[in-house]
Amino acid sequence: MKMKNVFVINTSLVLLLMTACSALKSAPAQPAPTQTAVVQPATGVQSLFVTNRLMIPTTPAQTESFALNVDGDSKQQPDNMFGDLLTMLASATQGVELQASLDQVITTGQLVSLHVVKADDLLNDPSVSWSLFLGEKTQFTPNFDGSDKFTVDSTASTDSPIVGSIANGHFTGGPGTSQAQIFLLGQLVEVDLIGVRLEVDLSAKGCTNGKLGGGVTVEEFRGKLLPAIAEGLNQIIKADKGAENTLLKVFDSDNNGTITTQEIETNPLLMIAASPDLDLLDASGQFHPNQDGVKDSYSMGLGFTCVPATFTAPGN
Repeated sequence: MKMKNVFVINTSLVLLLMTACSALKSAPAQPAPTQTAVVQPATGVQSLFVTNRLMIPTTPAQTESFALNVDGDSKQQPDNMFGDLLTMLASATQGVELQASLDQVITTGQLVSLHVVKADDLLNDPSVSWSLFLGEKTQFTPNFDGSDKFTVDSTASTDSPIVGSIANGHFTGGPGTSQAQIFLLGQLVEVDLIGVRLEVDLSAKGCTNGKLGGGVTVEEFRGKLLPAIAEGLNQIIKADKGAENTLLKVFDSDNNGTITTQEIETNPLLMIAASPDLDLLDASGQFHPNQDGVKDSYSMGLGFTCVPATFTAPGN
């Protein structure tokens, strides 16, 4: 049996995998993040879309291609620790079909990401908002041809819109926030992304060449993602004897037949994630990048496309 369906991410946009080592244990605790209020455009018509393809970086080229400057530093340095880590994980777990598993869950409507774009003109508009929402699973396989009807998940948190502009059909905006629903190695996890930035080519027919960048805090990573990674690897081992020898050899440092969160943290192949790479929050927990010198978040970058859809946007 091949190792399949092991790493799938649905965000209201997105996806996120980060792996840390023991140095992470000494990282200072941060208050719950809050985002600076943004001003919605005063005018605009709503256009509704659904993600029909979400692309995870599993090679250095993809990592670079999907990267955005999440913390807004003056050097305009693209950030995508997620891509580096996921590339390493893919290399360490040969046979794991990361993108194929993600494609399957999205195309069958099991993970739904919805977009609401408010703009006067989808070609050129200096004041545009782009909001992201988690959607409910569909009862039938979507056609992704504009005829599908979706439902926003009413239990999901309300995120701040990504405010920006459209020039010649290219949207650039941020920062904002987004809740991310992640199917990680068979485990469903929800995290909150901060400092979300977005670049995408847009028209009435949908969006192409989309890039989503954001950060996940140390607390979210340690409390939700690491346990899911360890549990997911253990489930693969139980289901696939062919994977057992490979995964245990790579991750089971004490040779007891079970992969723990601590073993994921200290794995020598993933040492690049010894500590967070971004300073997104100030000492009070507000989104205020590069202010207190404390690296408190991990960067991520994904690619996506979207098509027109029908659903009732929150607030309508």
